[in-house]
Amino acid sequence: MTGATCAVTQAYEEYLAFTEERLCGRCLPCLTAAPLIIDIFRRLRQGAATSADIDQLEKICAEVFITALCKHGQKAVEKISRAIGDYRTAFETHARDKRCPERSCEKLLRYTINPGRCTGCGKCRDICPAGAIVGESFIPFRTDNHPYVIIGNRCTRCGLCLTVCEEKAIEVA
Repeated sequence: MTGATCAVTQAYEEYLAFTEERLCGRCLPCLTAAPLIIDIFRRLRQGAATSADIDQLEKICAEVFITALCKHGQKAVEKISRAIGDYRTAFETHARDKRCPERSCEKLLRYTINPGRCTGCGKCRDICPAGAIVGESFIPFRTDNHPYVIIGNRCTRCGLCLTVCEEKAIEVA
């Protein structure tokens, strides 16, 4: 996989293209497996999947490969199986660590503020539409300063904070 697209996203998009262009609806294995496969991919890309879901995806693909009536369905699930085999680490990272190694699955991105770089200007807090950035501007000679932090479950990952931070203190992982 090259570029900014991760293996999970690429396999998902290729399978979606198959369901839109080649899924004929006459083959029961492909027809019943499609929503299950799509659901597992969506959960992987949103951080809601487990390692058991990857095993389930492999099992579904193997069963469809054996029972599909045409080579289009077989080819589609074979690509998924090959992607899992070739990029197992990426799939496992999505499921186990809830993180995308390529940083292309938006729901799995984590925005943090590096306190060593943050000057406490407050521009990021002011622009955040979700109110996910809390803290206060730095006041010299005060010992109870509260540095800026991003509350992960409030963050919508819009990226506006990145655009206004002149110190590059906001990091995406």
